[in-house]
Amino acid sequence: MDRELNALLYENAEPIFLHYIFKEPNFYINIRVHQGRHKETLIILFENVTDMAKMDQALIQDANEKSLLLDELALKNRQLKEFNEKMQELVKIETEKNLEKQKMLELSSRHAQMGEIIGMITHQWKQPLGVINMSCAFLEISKYKNNLSDEIFFKQLNDIKKQVTYMNDTVMDFQQFFNPSKVKYDFNIKKSINTVIDLIRNEYDIKNIKIELKGDDNIVVNGYANEYNQVILSILNNARDVFMQNPRDNMKIVIDVSKKEKCSYVTITDNAGGVDESIIDKIFDVYMSTKPDGSGLGLNIAKSVIEKNMNGELKVRNVKDGAEFSILV
Repeated sequence: MDRELNALLYENAEPIFLHYIFKEPNFYINIRVHQGRHKETLIILFENVTDMAKMDQALIQDANEKSLLLDELALKNRQLKEFNEKMQELVKIETEKNLEKQKMLELSSRHAQMGEIIGMITHQWKQPLGVINMSCAFLEISKYKNNLSDEIFFKQLNDIKKQVTYMNDTVMDFQQFFNPSKVKYDFNIKKSINTVIDLIRNEYDIKNIKIELKGDDNIVVNGYANEYNQVILSILNNARDVFMQNPRDNMKIVIDVSKKEKCSYVTITDNAGGVDESIIDKIFDVYMSTKPDGSGLGLNIAKSVIEKNMNGELKVRNVKDGAEFSILV
């Protein structure tokens, strides 16, 4: 400091400026030292800059706080981005797992239905096999007795061909029924439902369950016909099982085909007594079943097929004597 003062006195140096001299806490002054008019004379100026100093400190503190806040926000944004990326990956993995699980459930339900249909086909084949066996026995006896005319031969042969054709058609319907549709196409609702009824009619007749199909013959929708048929089968089999738990007179299922808001509207109504009100809201839940040995997959898969695969709606409600399922596609 002495050197600066000497330079100011004798060498006409620049004035000396002392920034923020502290006399006491929270009190700030600036000191300026100038050369006086006479040599070896100094002029000392004291400037109270307390308010300015406090303002500068406040601005610096504010700037520092904003900088820290921006750094913290940048850190939070990076953490949030990493979290979102991890969550998206987890959601993707879980979605894939759920899709795989849904496929397995659908496959399990389809296998269960296949087992039932195979049992129905076995019953249906008993009669034509019996007719074929009788025709063969008749031909054998007639030939043995030398009493086999051309007329008898061709008549019996024609009967055998008819029965074989019937059995072949049954197998073809079965194969087509369980062949999953890969693309949507137009199909007639009533004809499609009738295919299902043809497959199961014999078994239902044996159990004294009447199925009545009525309504509009000309309604066509675009979708997956085979999957739609499996939904119909699930609902019909559900009604059949309820009937078998509580048999009654005049067991009946009525299927009505109509239009509603430019869509197909199918109601399947039975007189089996209805669904317990305590579980009716859960009847479409996976593994929900009213049967002791039921898997609960049928109606759950049915709802998934209608609402997810065909953008439709499947509902159930209790009516006068039973339950009514409605399908809007």
